[in-house]
Amino acid sequence: MTHPSFQSLAQAVETYYEELRRFIRQRTGSSSIAEDVVQETWIRANTTSTPLPDNPRAYLYRMAGNLAIDHIRRQKTWERALPSVNKEENDYCEADTEDLPNTSPDPVEVAISQQELEALNAAIRELPDKCREVFLLYRGHGLSMREIATLLVISEKTVEKHIARAMVHCRSRLREVGRNI
Repeated sequence: MTHPSFQSLAQAVETYYEELRRFIRQRTGSSSIAEDVVQETWIRANTTSTPLPDNPRAYLYRMAGNLAIDHIRRQKTWERALPSVNKEENDYCEADTEDLPNTSPDPVEVAISQQELEALNAAIRELPDKCREVFLLYRGHGLSMREIATLLVISEKTVEKHIARAMVHCRSRLREVGRNI
């Protein structure tokens, strides 16, 4: 099967927009989530510095599928974090608010998380260029090692070594700030 010739990944999203939207709607059961995910796919495709893959359609399906999973996870996290609200206005009284759990994060935990995030970002910036690129494609974009190898025209073993090197480096930096991993 021949693929249309694209100048950019964003152009490929525009070409496959309806197809991607139907795919995500089938996976999530929601037209609004499908719209959000495909729009986010276009934004990511438009801002990526990754070279155009050999099979942009397959790459976009993978990207949109991963973004849909992330969207659902975020949505579930928010649903768990927010206290349930009684839909009947007459049942609400101020005394009920005393029984609600405090969902505010502990300030100490927030500070620790921020410190860990800063250490992790610094560790990623310290990685050699190719190692950082491979690691971000793997962890940030959810590509498989085989997809990365194909995309960057390197062996899967080299991809594996870059990821292992990045993981060791990130763990080391997190240990330096007191994270016990």
